[in-house]
Amino acid sequence: MQISEAQPSQLNAILLKFSGDAAEIETLQRLCLASHCLIQQLDQQWLGQFSLFQLAVLQQNWSQYFGQPNAQLTQIWRTKQILWTGPGFKFDLTVDPIVYAIINCTPDSFYDGQPSQALGQIMTKIEADLANGAVVIEVGGKSTRPGYQEITSDEEWQRIAPVIAAVQQEWPNAVLAVDTNNADVMQRAVASGVPILNDIDGFDNAAKLEVVANHRPAVVTMYNGRHYQNDVFETLDQFYQETLASLEAAGLTRQQIALDPGVGFSHAKNTASLDLFKLNSIQPTIKYRAPIMAGISRKSFMESKFDYPMAERLTSTLLLEQLMIEQGARILRVHDVLATHKMINLFKGYQQADLLMAARS
Repeated sequence: MQISEAQPSQLNAILLKFSGDAAEIETLQRLCLASHCLIQQLDQQWLGQFSLFQLAVLQQNWSQYFGQPNAQLTQIWRTKQILWTGPGFKFDLTVDPIVYAIINCTPDSFYDGQPSQALGQIMTKIEADLANGAVVIEVGGKSTRPGYQEITSDEEWQRIAPVIAAVQQEWPNAVLAVDTNNADVMQRAVASGVPILNDIDGFDNAAKLEVVANHRPAVVTMYNGRHYQNDVFETLDQFYQETLASLEAAGLTRQQIALDPGVGFSHAKNTASLDLFKLNSIQPTIKYRAPIMAGISRKSFMESKFDYPMAERLTSTLLLEQLMIEQGARILRVHDVLATHKMINLFKGYQQADLLMAARS
């Protein structure tokens, strides 16, 4: 059977063309029916539209129905894969979103900042997060909420260095990230063996890019609307093109670069409305073939737009994260690890019900 992609497509609307003899088409129809998808005849070819999860079912069960893999389908699947790699890790995010846990080592975080947090308290939180499904542990030593107070790189590093060392000793296989927009802190982090750097300013200067070039970490590069006079409609796509170009020039591949639309970061008065636009920007961002982060955990737009106070934002966070997964986001940066992990499992269970039906048919 011959299979080709009919046109450039989105992850939730992959259009494939099939051609084969009558027996092959009949077998394909049975496979598609078992997988909750349909094909229709157009002239001499058959067309089918698949979500990424349906394509996974089709690809995984093809041999069961046809006796051997289809090389063209396998190649199409490979072009849809979403990988995130860095020193010591490789995540296949294609149909498996991950939980990226936020650990604030700051007294002034918008969510869980405390005047003083002992190392033991932080380690207890990390232990629970790892047990509850966190795949990445991100530590941050400086709040970047609106109106945050700048601190020195030494103070920022002193807040997170003991946590990094303790995690590396207690859980040597844990994947660590550091949230910082300071090149000096970045250098200290990667020199300490941290494989992921997350910069709210999108690696916007030569010093940061030098750290990247010298150490080749995985990165999260964020669109920070506070730095743009023109609104997000004009500048988000421009930022993605520029940040990818600069990071690739520093030696990274697309599989090392995660994109973050920067929900909650804007200079405009209508921040909440712009945040909703960013939530819906995920699907167009897929064209860059880079992993996408959803960093919306309990963000303030949920109160300013929908009147949800901090204590009541978990449900809305989970709902919006699920919608962002459907659009293509795969890295969920969160405070509530267990609840997010359960949501992902529920979402995957719903999608994989098709896989079970196909296997039994």
